Amino acid sequence: MRLKALVLALTLTGGLAVQAHAAEGKISGYMFGDYYYNVSGPAEKENGFQLRRICFTYDMKWSEKISGRFRLEANDARFSKSTGRMTPYVKESSITWKQAQGSLSAGLVPTLTWAFQEKVWGYRSIEKTIMDLRNNGSAVDLGLQWNRKLGGSSSVALMLSNGDGTSAETNNNKKIALQVLTKVAGLDAKVYADMETPEKEKGKTTLAGFIGKNGDGFHGGIEAFYRIDKKAAAGEDQKGFGVSLFGAKPVSEGKKVFARVDLYESNSDAEDDQQMLIGGLDWALAKDLHLMPNVMVTLYQDSNIDTQLVPRITGFFEF
Repeated sequence: MRLKALVLALTLTGGLAVQAHAAEGKISGYMFGDYYYNVSGPAEKENGFQLRRICFTYDMKWSEKISGRFRLEANDARFSKSTGRMTPYVKESSITWKQAQGSLSAGLVPTLTWAFQEKVWGYRSIEKTIMDLRNNGSAVDLGLQWNRKLGGSSSVALMLSNGDGTSAETNNNKKIALQVLTKVAGLDAKVYADMETPEKEKGKTTLAGFIGKNGDGFHGGIEAFYRIDKKAAAGEDQKGFGVSLFGAKPVSEGKKVFARVDLYESNSDAEDDQQMLIGGLDWALAKDLHLMPNVMVTLYQDSNIDTQLVPRITGFFEF
């Protein structure tokens, strides 16, 4: 019986090895974290070391047209949340079929919501983009995504998905998103819209736009979004919007300065405006290894909430 079990185990292992070698594989990853101190505002005097994200990625390629990605991620629970170890979860698991003028991806794939402007911002290790930070969608979702080049520097993308991110599906309705990318006067531009109807007579609609510049020198831009949650607040529609202006510029060899200003209102019928300011220095200690002293300031329209001031020392590396 033991011999049969051993033969079966070797057979399965051999099968997995054949499958693994059938595709070209590449391992990569990154990690970022900080030491932070809340000088004032909510959670005043809270401080500590934190690993905000650890990411491990395996990219595979079966042919020139077919590729896949599997990604695990783990996040720090932070000071104020439940204690315990960081638990990895599946952040991405997808297969992509490249076509002559585009591609089709299926599985748990990156969404269209903020991936483009996050790349231009370039400092996810410092803070999420405004749409991500204010919970306007998810970074990945389970579904289908189609991309198509339109000629020149323009392209269009369409995604149909569950709308629940990395969580399990909770209803029979789906989320549809549309993105158009192009160039305007030498600048990168994006127009975006999505719609979701999770419950009867309720729905979420988001309209967004971005224009900016990416490259080795200055990179930055401005993005804005407008969101309507139907019958979200006491049976009434809730309308929110946000604007984010950001940029970064080299100042010497291996050093950049970066800054950002966000204006955000979750509900136009409430006095809950927030303004967030970020500034810092990006010091490349070595290739793919960065040390970034920075400070975040958040101002609240609500006079009962003190201004939040958080200086941090952020580290980032990738492999």
